[in-house]
Order: sequence, then C-alpha cells, then structure tokens
Amino acid sequence: MKLNDTNIGYCEMSADLFVQSVKKGYDSKDFIEKLMNSQTADYLYHKEYTEMWRGSSYILETLEAETPIRKGKTYPEDIMSWIGYLYECWNLTWPEDSAKDMLAQAPVDTLLLSYQGLHVMPFEDAICELKTISQKRAT
Repeated sequence: MKLNDTNIGYCEMSADLFVQSVKKGYDSKDFIEKLMNSQTADYLYHKEYTEMWRGSSYILETLEAETPIRKGKTYPEDIMSWIGYLYECWNLTWPEDSAKDMLAQAPVDTLLLSYQGLHVMPFEDAICELKTISQKRAT
C-alpha cells in the first residue's frame, strides 16, 4: 500500500503518541497493552476519520481518562516511535484487524525481540513477518 500524505500524517501522529508516553514516564509495556486493549484504540486504529485525530496529546489525554497507566520502565523513543507508526500502518493495510488483533499477533515482547530485524524493512513487510511469526506461534 502506498501511503498518501494524510496516511503518513496519521502514522506520524501515532508514532508521536507512543513517544509522548515515554516523555511522561509511563511503563512502555503497560502503555502499549492498555492502549491496544482500550476503547480509545478501537477508534484510533479502526476508524480512519475520527475525532480522535485531533492530535496525539488529545489521544493521550483520552486514554488517561479511560484507564490508569502506571509509571515505570520506558523503552527508547526510537523503538516506541516505530511501534506507533507500525500500528497505524497495520490499521491502514489490514483494516479488518482490530487493535486487539494487532496486539495478539504482535505482542510487546515479540515487537522488542524482532525490532532489530524488522525496523529496517518496509512496514508492510514487517507486518507480514509479524503475522507469520504469530501463525508459527499458534501451531
């Protein structure tokens, strides 16, 4: 899928949301899991034109109002940015996958273990690889 300017903006905002969580000191694993299992993510990663797209600060405030996120171990900003961008690319490429589906197919630990090899690939290829890893894990 070739991303247009609007799609790239969505991806960048999603990446920024994840980086903001680091700047606030939120435990990165807790943040990702809470976000991807939230109602906020249902809108963010499954409805292309939603009021949620007012900006990453607004989205973070909405998530904070929905669920408590604990402070703790943060991942490097480049990893968090990549994960945030990846999830929005995933949403745009496979819109039938919900945020929960994405997390189930690519749990946080898998993303961290796979980051070195996947972050240099085009996002669609990285997502295909994560889907393959998930299928192998299931068998």
